[in-house]
Amino acid sequence: MVEQRTNGLDTSSVWIREGDARLEGRDSDARLAALALGLRRHFGVRAVDAAAGDEEVERALAALHGPGHLAALDAAGEEPTVLPDLAPPGLEPDIPVNAALVAAAREAVRTALSAANRLVAGDRYAYAVCRPPGHHAGPDFIGGYCYLNNAAAAVQALREGGFAPVGVLDLDLHYPNGTSELVERMGGEATLHSLHAAPVTNVAAGTALPRAPRERAHAFAAAPDPVAYLAEVEASLTELAAGSAALVVSLGYDTVDGDPHGSWHFGPEVFAGIGRLLAATGLPVCVVQEGGYSLDALAPCSHAFAAGLLGEDPV
Repeated sequence: MVEQRTNGLDTSSVWIREGDARLEGRDSDARLAALALGLRRHFGVRAVDAAAGDEEVERALAALHGPGHLAALDAAGEEPTVLPDLAPPGLEPDIPVNAALVAAAREAVRTALSAANRLVAGDRYAYAVCRPPGHHAGPDFIGGYCYLNNAAAAVQALREGGFAPVGVLDLDLHYPNGTSELVERMGGEATLHSLHAAPVTNVAAGTALPRAPRERAHAFAAAPDPVAYLAEVEASLTELAAGSAALVVSLGYDTVDGDPHGSWHFGPEVFAGIGRLLAATGLPVCVVQEGGYSLDALAPCSHAFAAGLLGEDPV
């Protein structure tokens, strides 16, 4: 696993708006600690620090996000401020911005790039333990705790490292509206599949999904049982693996029972199933952390995922 640098500052999310309600933010560095704890419990996991340099980070961001987007984030001050110009198309802004959050988002991109670089160097698996999440950040918009797109940065690094095309599988509870737009711009070098809950509320009303011809968007109208869900995961992986040199997995743990932003009821064991299915593809896999805000559930979930991907811990 590749661990994100933290600087000791308070980089916690301030608040998030869901519908008409403004809720206390749930994204903080405590998530990183819990995720890393679960992964470290597995004998096959080795922890390394994020090592991508500043120049690589800036190059990736310039390739993914518009100059106005980056300039607006860079201008953020200490106080949380809403930036209406960076709201997703057709939607109201749902998160504020401050300098600490932008700094954390840049470190998340560094972590995702570093994980992708591990695959380029020859590792079969890498897990970017990063936050804030990124899959709702598009070319010129933010939302849902997301300011910069970590998964798209990992795809960009893999493409530059000779892995193309890249299959992207988003297994967060929420539709990856930002990743969708960024992957669409990559043409035939990347394909996105998403399994998420319906209704999808983070795109403008009337938006048809999937957005792009190469995209698969499978929405569950009600919370699925684990068997049905894993069957859909397997179907997507079968299709993606047939035409990909590597996989990027946007992994959210907000599908577990009791998540404050969730509505499904999975236990940690479903992530062991996801890990086994990924291992069965035989492809290099870069995992990028997305949602998951029930702190008590994160370590059991990340450990279960590692056990599925790498094999159970020896007794």
